[in-house]
Amino acid sequence: MKPVSPALNPGPPRDDAHQSRESFSQKDIDALAGSLKKQWKCYRKELKRCQKKFSTKAIHDFRVEGRRLLSSAELLGGFVSAGRLRDIQCALKKNLDLFDDLRDTQVQLPAVAGLLRLHPSARSFHSHLRKCEERFAKKTRKRLRRVRTRRLARLVSGYRKAVEARLAGCSVQKATSTLVRCVESAFRRTRRLRAEIDPSDTDTIHGTRVAFKKFRYMMEALAGYLPGVTVSYLERLHAYQTKMGEVQDAQVLVDALDKFLGKKEIETAGANRFRDELLRRRRRLIRQYLSAADQLSEFWPLTARVPRVGHAESTGKL
Repeated sequence: MKPVSPALNPGPPRDDAHQSRESFSQKDIDALAGSLKKQWKCYRKELKRCQKKFSTKAIHDFRVEGRRLLSSAELLGGFVSAGRLRDIQCALKKNLDLFDDLRDTQVQLPAVAGLLRLHPSARSFHSHLRKCEERFAKKTRKRLRRVRTRRLARLVSGYRKAVEARLAGCSVQKATSTLVRCVESAFRRTRRLRAEIDPSDTDTIHGTRVAFKKFRYMMEALAGYLPGVTVSYLERLHAYQTKMGEVQDAQVLVDALDKFLGKKEIETAGANRFRDELLRRRRRLIRQYLSAADQLSEFWPLTARVPRVGHAESTGKL
């Protein structure tokens, strides 16, 4: 796990409960305004590496940098028009979506392999997944080589310049207010979706995870700037997200098996026993997440003093 993006962080977050600063400084604001340029370089570097050396690690690192670039843009969204942010979101999501099928299959393979001894009837499904992995890898590699960055580079550059222009006439207090309000908005959405979770519908857990991931990456972008964003805090965010991710992976695996069973002729009794095992596993993971779900309230506001939105200046426009 790489909890802190070095492109955004002036130094690693301190692993203590309280940091000395209680607000952003002008230097912090300037650094955040220029963070998109640095994050863009990280994203482009990982894309080139992934295009040159197509590996599981390269794919993971590229996806992480893509999410960080997106979250950096969303964190600064209060300083630009919604249209500019939407353009970057669409462009980045299109590139990230290239890996969805391959990533899902790569997660499913070891999960099924671990059950083969007790469920030998699942060997045909495991072989099917291996073939899918080969097919998806070939297709993804081909699509990845076609990815061009010229348009996205223009979008990021224009976005960065718009942010810097707005910040040029903005006080530190007002900028702080806007940044914190953006984080609070992401957290409120996560909290609302958490309250609407239906244990019988994994889509509700997945929706909460997507919203929480946005909040988590925003907090990573603020590591070293915002009081309370420590190494241990970021690790707790990652662990919380992982519990929801495991539920989603379990659901996707059940869906993949059902699709396979609908097309292939295999021994019914053994297939049903294997499916029941996957369903039990999914229920167990759901219970594990729900037992920890209320930890969400511990992540915001932070225990250390956080700049209060209400303290922003009442005059002046962003």
